[in-house]
Amino acid sequence: MQVEFQTLAQYGRTAPRVRVCDQEVTVPQGLGKWSVTVNDCGVLQIDFFSKTESDTVVSDGKIVADTEFRIQKIWVDGIRTETWFCNQACYRPRYFAGFLANHSQAPDEIVAPYQFNFPGTITWQWQGNFWDWYFEEKNRNEVINLLDRDPDRVWKFRGSLDPCEDLVQGIKSILNL
Repeated sequence: MQVEFQTLAQYGRTAPRVRVCDQEVTVPQGLGKWSVTVNDCGVLQIDFFSKTESDTVVSDGKIVADTEFRIQKIWVDGIRTETWFCNQACYRPRYFAGFLANHSQAPDEIVAPYQFNFPGTITWQWQGNFWDWYFEEKNRNEVINLLDRDPDRVWKFRGSLDPCEDLVQGIKSILNL
């Protein structure tokens, strides 16, 4: 599977670096995209390994710059996933000793994380084939109204997983791509 991330990153003293399936990537500063190729093995894990406590720049007791990032959008095999998929992640931060000294009750896991300020892992898990699982989860997450009037509305609304390659080629030829 080809997985592409749109991230928003800030650099402190260094750029955030992540590892996904033995591939190391520097997260681009600002709004940027990066991608990795992974096996469809039921898990996608990002290891944010590069952050150190010294990456946080402090001036007069206030943080003025920090190495951190946010995942804004995810594409799998060129198809943009919906927001709920991004929120399926579990973040397991590896806190710094200085932080834990002041925040001893910091959570071991954060579900539906928004921002990654500490080194740690961000993990998504699924059962079986990714796209079969995604379709089932999508069905569970959607609310479709008026089913009593039109029971076929579910399939009309959700569509099919068929790639419709002839339609795609027709559109590309019209657009001269």
